[in-house]
Amino acid sequence: LVMERIVNKNRQLFGPGPLARRPGGLGARPPLQGLVICAVQGIAFAMAGGYVYKFTMGDPGIKAIEDYYKENPPR
Repeated sequence: LVMERIVNKNRQLFGPGPLARRPGGLGARPPLQGLVICAVQGIAFAMAGGYVYKFTMGDPGIKAIEDYYKENPPR
């Protein structure tokens, strides 16, 4: 069994010398700006998911507590 070494001959992607991989999107921004954008998008996505859960599931924990106190009113 003879295994040959895989050599990629695409010099634009794998060098030697300057590479032709140019960043796009967040990779083209300064590091702090990219971090802030990622953080804001993550927080927005999490909040949207939380609101969808709350309004589709109807907050089951609070419903259970309210049902308990309806059946067992405080004295």
